[in-house]
Amino acid sequence: MIKSYNLRIYANKGKVDKLDTLISFWQLEVQGKIDIFWSFKEVKGSYCPSKYSLGGRIIRDASIKAWQIVKGAKKRKQDKPTFKGNEIEFNSASIKFLDLNTKEFDFWVKITHLEKGRRLALPCKKIGILNNALESGNLKKSAKLIRIKSQYYLQVFVDIPEVIKENSQKIGIDVGLTNTVVLSTSQLFGQDLKPLRIRTKWRNYKDKISPFKQSLNRVAKDIIVLNPNTDFVVEDLLFKGKKKRSRTFRRRNNNWAYNHLSKTLESHGRLEGFKVFRISPEYTSQTCPSCKSINSANREGDKFHCIRCGYQNHADVV
Repeated sequence: MIKSYNLRIYANKGKVDKLDTLISFWQLEVQGKIDIFWSFKEVKGSYCPSKYSLGGRIIRDASIKAWQIVKGAKKRKQDKPTFKGNEIEFNSASIKFLDLNTKEFDFWVKITHLEKGRRLALPCKKIGILNNALESGNLKKSAKLIRIKSQYYLQVFVDIPEVIKENSQKIGIDVGLTNTVVLSTSQLFGQDLKPLRIRTKWRNYKDKISPFKQSLNRVAKDIIVLNPNTDFVVEDLLFKGKKKRSRTFRRRNNNWAYNHLSKTLESHGRLEGFKVFRISPEYTSQTCPSCKSINSANREGDKFHCIRCGYQNHADVV
């Protein structure tokens, strides 16, 4: 399993200027090659013709990037793409990880840039979750330079072996609009998250994860800690389309991260050895867990009362 981690780059003004120049050159070079490749009748294979990638590693990598963008756009029958990417992928030939630990910084890399024959040394600081990942995983020899607004980050990748365990216990998880997360063990999580979701629903979090999703990440960790050696069962929800949902409902709940919790649990499960099973949500709110009878009259709001056997409980727990 490959996990990525963003490390902040602590560059002085001179290095920031060089990185800005590099990003600008990259954008122009990729877009220029897109303009050339777009006129080709056929765009096949992983690499562009070699005559278009001459001039150094940066130009070669930009040409390959443009070739892949054009190939994908033509395959999907899209219009000619415009490239404005603020990130550059460095392979093992373009980046070198240094075994260096200075007084201020514990992570250094050297990257290829526009000065021929020289590499640019960039200092970073490791974060705790990266150190934990490196205890069991291996650092990949590639990385990505990312500019977010005026700040630069180095995205590194760690190959972490997946853990496989056989767990006998399974717990169901319900993700809802009113009660954010409810377990079949009657445990409730994130009761305070609905106001947070409403407060942040119209904000743009393009460059970072929203506070609501950050809170769901913490909920996922709490669930795992409180329920060790357990597999989890979630509804395979699809919150798209207009079927049985009014326009007002869809607008009001367009930022409901119904699938985020299950994806987070799946990611943790590959590292910690538990599984996440997805089941169809059809009739799950109408089926009695005691006698298995299915009837829409069994549920009324948050209350579940089986009209056949008399079983009662909170509807989300059911």
